Amino acid sequence: MPNAKKILIVDDEAGIVQEIKEFLVEEGYEVHTADTAKTGIRLIEEIHPDVILIDVKLPDASGNEVLKTCKEKSPKTKTIMVTGYVDQNVMDEAEMIGRDTFLQKPFNLVKIVEEIEKLLASGQ
Repeated sequence: MPNAKKILIVDDEAGIVQEIKEFLVEEGYEVHTADTAKTGIRLIEEIHPDVILIDVKLPDASGNEVLKTCKEKSPKTKTIMVTGYVDQNVMDEAEMIGRDTFLQKPFNLVKIVEEIEKLLASGQ
């Protein structure tokens, strides 16, 4: 889709990622996925996504490492931290790094789209 907003999902839970990806594609987004921080960082540098969803816990690094790199390499990208548990220290660190918002798992797909649209509207 030309001019589709690019979404990057960095999360190692394949089932969840696939479900989110399918839903966002149906909503008209161009969706890229990564199951490790390393792959996510490479994709940030390659595609400069409009919005990135980053899981706090990744197999090879903290989601905050991906967030930090995103803010350095693609500063206009809006960021959503995603977590299954709320670790206040991790969330505080993400806020200091500059995350735009966060969602707690489990969440529904409509809520993800609402957050993405809200962030995209705020960045115009």
